[in-house]
Parts: sequence; C-alpha cells; structure tokens
Amino acid sequence: MRVVLLLALLFLTGCGSQRPFDRERWLDADLATRERAHMIASFLKAHPLQGMDRAEVVHLLGPPTPTDKWEGTEMIYVLGPDGSLMAIDHEWLLIELDETDRVASYDVVSD
Repeated sequence: MRVVLLLALLFLTGCGSQRPFDRERWLDADLATRERAHMIASFLKAHPLQGMDRAEVVHLLGPPTPTDKWEGTEMIYVLGPDGSLMAIDHEWLLIELDETDRVASYDVVSD
C-alpha cells in the first residue's frame, strides 16, 4: 500500500509542472518555490533569448539574481529549488552575452 501511495505522490508532483509564462508572477515569485521553474519552458518558447539584448532580458525577467555562483556568467536567474523530493539544490537560468551585449548562449542548470 505504501508503494502505491508513494508512486501516486510522485506522479502527482510531476503533473502540471509547466505553466504559461506570466511576467508579473515571475517578478513577484517566491524564490523558495518552483514557480519560476514551472514557467521557464513556456518563457523560452515564447521569448527565444538568442540575440536578445540585455535591456530586453531585464524588461522581461527583471534584474538578475545577485549570487556569487558561476563567476564570470553575465546574467543569472534563480528558478527555485530543484524538482527532487528532498530538494537541496536549485535550478538556475544562466545567460552569456556577446561583445555587443546580446545573448550569445543560455542554459538551465542545477547546482
């Protein structure tokens, strides 16, 4: 019986994990939750970052998250705790800019 309940819990926590990007919800998100992580796929689909300039990114996502992780990465946004059952790590959106201040590359990573 415990196994069935555990499997049901794991199934339900995985369902509905993607949500439409909503700029206001993103900006007001509690960074201790996965609210941003649930929106990142729809954000990237609706707003391809490649080639976007810094001001456009900041307009959409707000100022980058202050952190000392990934020294040398130009723009970093915390997405929230990773999706594991006992999350101790976080997911992040890392954005690298080129010499013209446009997005050269980006990646979603866990620490």
